[in-house]
Amino acid sequence: MFDEAPCAKLAIISALSVGLISAAPPPKAPGNGVLCLGTFIYFVEKTGTQCRAGEDPEFQARVASYARRFDDYIVRNSGGDPAALAKFKQSQNLTSEDQDYLCKGDVARSYDIFKANSADALDSAVDELLARDGPPSFGDCV
Repeated sequence: MFDEAPCAKLAIISALSVGLISAAPPPKAPGNGVLCLGTFIYFVEKTGTQCRAGEDPEFQARVASYARRFDDYIVRNSGGDPAALAKFKQSQNLTSEDQDYLCKGDVARSYDIFKANSADALDSAVDELLARDGPPSFGDCV
């Protein structure tokens, strides 16, 4: 169902997130790259709620709305089973409660990188990626 390649070291993720947001060509096939950008979004959301609660409320609300859109897309395009989404998130360590993991280092830097991008750039990247239904995959983003 998912190409469950383990998520690359978050240092790579942090470095690539800027490129993902401003990626030039659209994905080759519908769903290509959804799991990759979705993973970034989920980590940014989790960092915001667990490490920076009360900071950047507009940014965090926007990221939360992106995360729900990715949830809906992934469930809708992978057979409609929310359990598959939960399994995917667990496989990417998105269920971690480790404050050091979420609030320091690469994961925390991803939050800052996404926050530094304009709302329009983030909106466009998410809109473009989720515009066409298709099997969610990581694509070639990492």
